[in-house]
Amino acid sequence: MKETGVKPSIVTYHSLLMGYCQKGCMDEAVKLYSEMPVEGFVPNAVTYTTLMKGYIKRNNFGKAYALLDEMKQNGVSCNEFTYNVLINGICMSDQICEVDEMLKNFISEGFVPTTMTYNSIINGFVKSGMMGSASAMYQQMCEKGIPTNILTYTSFIDGYCRTRCCDLALKMLNNLRCKGLQPDIAAYHALINGFCHEGNMSHAMQFLVILLKDGLTPTAAVYNSFITGYKNLKMMKEASKFYESMIKEGIAADTMTYTTLIDGFSKDGNVSFALELYSEMLAKGNIPDVITFTALTHGLIRSGDIDGAKKLLDEMRRLDVHPNVYIYNMLINGYLRDSKLQEAFQLHAEMLDRGIVPDDITDDILVGQKSLEGDSCADVQGPI
Repeated sequence: MKETGVKPSIVTYHSLLMGYCQKGCMDEAVKLYSEMPVEGFVPNAVTYTTLMKGYIKRNNFGKAYALLDEMKQNGVSCNEFTYNVLINGICMSDQICEVDEMLKNFISEGFVPTTMTYNSIINGFVKSGMMGSASAMYQQMCEKGIPTNILTYTSFIDGYCRTRCCDLALKMLNNLRCKGLQPDIAAYHALINGFCHEGNMSHAMQFLVILLKDGLTPTAAVYNSFITGYKNLKMMKEASKFYESMIKEGIAADTMTYTTLIDGFSKDGNVSFALELYSEMLAKGNIPDVITFTALTHGLIRSGDIDGAKKLLDEMRRLDVHPNVYIYNMLINGYLRDSKLQEAFQLHAEMLDRGIVPDDITDDILVGQKSLEGDSCADVQGPI
């Protein structure tokens, strides 16, 4: 830019800073920030907040807080956006327990929390499974007269459903409606997902009907909840119906959709169809992950095709997907069960070469104390 004779403005610097921070290139961002005073630009609240967001994205809260101190030392006042960025950042981290103290400190500096602030904190507590803390923050919010909105209630609905308290989620839904608010797709999905996890598919279907009556369109996540729910109940015919309906409605199936179906049909003994789904998945541009390959490995081994399962390791290399200990455990166990000791120990050596740490089950298999029969390896140890 300088070479072309165009003089950058502070807006130019902020745009470049944002780009570097979004990509996680913090060294470049800091270098640019250091150039600003030299070029006659004084960093302001936007400058510091942009850098803070970059560090928070990389989970480097120490440097984000150091910037807050630097900002104050340079006489730059924090604004509502800066405070909310820091609060939201800590709420999305494993330091959520420190948010109460942070909020008190910020309030003492003149910060006035808003609905956005409390929603960030409540959502952070909910995602951490700390429903008691989320409720206490909601109470504080109400006492201070800070208005709630759809995001407030959706967080609680999601939290109660995650903790298998769908009855409390329904009460929160009623509270939402009493406030004159209309449930959105996120609220309905939380309820549907909760009931599907409980295996209560009839209740989940009722909310799908209500969702449609409210003029909302089911998302891939909604369909995935039903597909997973029916898969867990070993009702693959019903799971397939939802998949077919999803495609008919023009909603693209994602990696989770295909992985769930592959896992379900593999466990149902229909490995050939699971492999067809895998081919379809690739053809539609969905990249399989390690869970997809865990399901396929399990299915092929159960069907007696141990060599076919081992070939999946080559496919994983081709797609740059790193195998996990569960996959190697299943393969090693399969070869030992077929009395192919050399292949089993070669796989163990390969596993170590790739930096995959054996677990207790690996050791038990190798010393002959445990044989993984049926679904034991994938269902008990696998992340499916």
